[in-house]
Amino acid sequence: MTLTLRIILTGAALVLLYGGGCGRHAQAFDLTDAGAIGAACLLHLGLHEIGHQVVAQEAGATDSKMQFFTQKDGIFCLGLSTCKDLPKESKLSYAAGGERMIGWLFEYGLASYRSKGTMFNKALLLVTGIHFLAYTIRANYLESGNNYCDPDHIRQETGLSKTALLSIVALKAGLNAYRIFNDEVRLIPWIAVDKKSAAVMVGFRF
Repeated sequence: MTLTLRIILTGAALVLLYGGGCGRHAQAFDLTDAGAIGAACLLHLGLHEIGHQVVAQEAGATDSKMQFFTQKDGIFCLGLSTCKDLPKESKLSYAAGGERMIGWLFEYGLASYRSKGTMFNKALLLVTGIHFLAYTIRANYLESGNNYCDPDHIRQETGLSKTALLSIVALKAGLNAYRIFNDEVRLIPWIAVDKKSAAVMVGFRF
């Protein structure tokens, strides 16, 4: 069984186990809540890396791999995707592929949260909502020059400044945060990716 398939099956099991909860809205934090938060974080981490793998396969890259909780050149990485022979025109798509996948996960989490406000659904919204903002701050100001950070690759491929990229990411995160508290908002930010391009888009829900 491939690592990608194991992650997908594990993610499905976590959603079934914690996503529906028991309709319980916890008033006090307990071990079940800790498990739900951990499950949301692991699901997010796994699907983010799968997002890179999807683009690598679409672009015809070879030797595509995922690693978790590993070190590369002295840098600790929660998740790390690598591949070989990635076409130059697909580098931006590859860097944005993880965030595209997390955008879909956020939409699932938002729909689930509105149906059942379980700890898992709340944690899923939190981690998917702020992850790339925190990732961009880390890449821009805490570990500048880290060749394994997606925001660095995005800036290299687009020519965006640190401030410009952070502004775009913060605007997307802010709009999604507003959507959590106001279900009347009809604007939906999302990441469009194909083999040769990636873009931040804003859709309108009718």
